[in-house]
Amino acid sequence: MRPLDDQALVRSRTVCCAVAAEAVCRVQLESLPELRRNPGSVHGEVPPIALLKHSDEQTVIGLCAVYQAIAQGGLQTTCFREWGVVAAPRFLGRPTMAAALQRFAVEGAWGVSPHLIPHRSLHSLSGTISQALKIHGPNFGVGGGPGGTVEALLAATALLVGKRLPGVWIVLTCLSPELPPDEAGRLPPGAQAIGLALALTPLGTGGSRFCLHIVDGIPDAEILARIERNLTSPQDQQRPPLPALRAGEIVSAGT
Repeated sequence: MRPLDDQALVRSRTVCCAVAAEAVCRVQLESLPELRRNPGSVHGEVPPIALLKHSDEQTVIGLCAVYQAIAQGGLQTTCFREWGVVAAPRFLGRPTMAAALQRFAVEGAWGVSPHLIPHRSLHSLSGTISQALKIHGPNFGVGGGPGGTVEALLAATALLVGKRLPGVWIVLTCLSPELPPDEAGRLPPGAQAIGLALALTPLGTGGSRFCLHIVDGIPDAEILARIERNLTSPQDQQRPPLPALRAGEIVSAGT
């Protein structure tokens, strides 16, 4: 990757961009197999069935949210080739990894699937979306825990302004509520997979639903609150809220 255009970032401490499309997708885990086979389509093309065969549940719901955002935002004719993807899954692969570690302790390496690492790692979500949309721009995962939303917003706007991309997808996912899995890595009934997709574009490049403002590295508080509400299930809304994050603060995966 080329270095960021520092001058574009130094000129102003305020970064503004348009949110051209957004969508939230919530599905009970029991209903996820159908979405795995048919998550949606873009440009009239349905992704190959094998694309999501071994993917994590959060990858499936994240791609579904992107497809819904494209449809709801009127981006069906948009070429995403030069776009970027920033994904912030929350504890992606943790239930499956817990079961895999137990099998590894008993059976050794032969007890662990070779699909585990490529499909249950931080960058798996963004990489799968880039394949589905035929994106050749940068894609990577950030965060991995409760602080991922802020990190995703900062990383995406840095790409949009510093790399002068035509657009960046932000994809946030989680399982809610995430309770201890059984020995096979399955969560108890009632858990939801939640995905939120935002299509960020430079101001003045077309229709937008609303604008995102980041001042001195701090995203707009109303946008953050809106995102967190969308990523929270009714069960989690009854729990005590997580402490507020300051700009640049990282929350460990064990929090």
